[in-house]
Amino acid sequence: MLNILLASLPVLAQATYIDPSLLQQRPLLDSKPASARVIPLTLNKNLHYKFPDTPLLPSRTHLEHLQNPSIIHATGNDHSTITINIPLDASIPGSVTFNNPVSKPWPQSTSHFVWFEQDEWNTLGDHIPLLDIGARRGGMISTEAESARLDLSRPYIHVPKGLWDVLVLATKPEESGRHGEELMVDCATQSIFPDLVFGLDGEKEMREKDEEVVDELIVTPAQYVLQTEEGRCVLLVRSAEFSYDQGVVLGWAAMRGRGVVLDWPGRKIGFAL
Repeated sequence: MLNILLASLPVLAQATYIDPSLLQQRPLLDSKPASARVIPLTLNKNLHYKFPDTPLLPSRTHLEHLQNPSIIHATGNDHSTITINIPLDASIPGSVTFNNPVSKPWPQSTSHFVWFEQDEWNTLGDHIPLLDIGARRGGMISTEAESARLDLSRPYIHVPKGLWDVLVLATKPEESGRHGEELMVDCATQSIFPDLVFGLDGEKEMREKDEEVVDELIVTPAQYVLQTEEGRCVLLVRSAEFSYDQGVVLGWAAMRGRGVVLDWPGRKIGFAL
C-alpha cells in the first residue's frame, strides 16, 4: 500500500543533496589482473550502450548481450566474470572488463557491495529481490515491492504507478520528440528532485554477521536525469505500466557511476551501493 503522507509533499521542494562521490568517475576495479581484457563502452544516439566487435565476442556488441547465458560459451571460463562501468558523464566512454573468475574483480575495501544469486540459465539480473521502493527528499514516500529486473538494453527505470505519480509532481516532465517518447525536465530544477530508493533483500558482503541493516540502492537525480550534448535534460524514469511485464525495472541509468559485476561461474550479480 502506498504510504503517501501529505506532510511529506512539501519536502519535495527542498534542496537536494547529491553525494559528491557520485560525481567522480571511480572504476570498480582497484587494479586489473594481467589476464583481464578491457573493452570501451560508448553510448549511441538511441541511448544504447555498445562496445566494438572483438574476437572475444564476435557479433555481440550490445551491453545486454552480457546478461545472456550464451555469453559464457562465447568468452570461455577464463573471461566469464564481467565488470561493467557506466560513467555519470555520458560523453565519457565506459568499460567492460572480462576477468578470470579466480581473481575477484571487485575491491576488497568496498564495505557496501551486495550480491544476488540467480537461477541457472536465466538472464543475469532477471530477479533482484526488493523490500520496497521510495522517493526521498527529507521525508520518504514509499510502496512495497517484491522484485526488480536489471535490463541493460535500455536506460529506463520503471517504478510503480503510485510512485511515478509522485515523481511527476516533483519533476514536472514535458513530452518531446515526434511521438512524445522523450520526457524533458528543467535542468535548473534538478537540485530539488527526490532520490529513488530501492530497499534490497540481497546477500551482504563484508558485514558483521548479526548486523541488521537494510541495503539501499539510492538512485540520485544525477543518475536518472541525462544531460545531452545540446544541454537538454532527459528523465530516464517511467511508470511500470509501460514495462513489458508491468514490473519494476532497473535500466542502466540506475547503474551510472557504480560498478556492476556479472559473475557467470557463480551465477550471481553484484553491484556497489
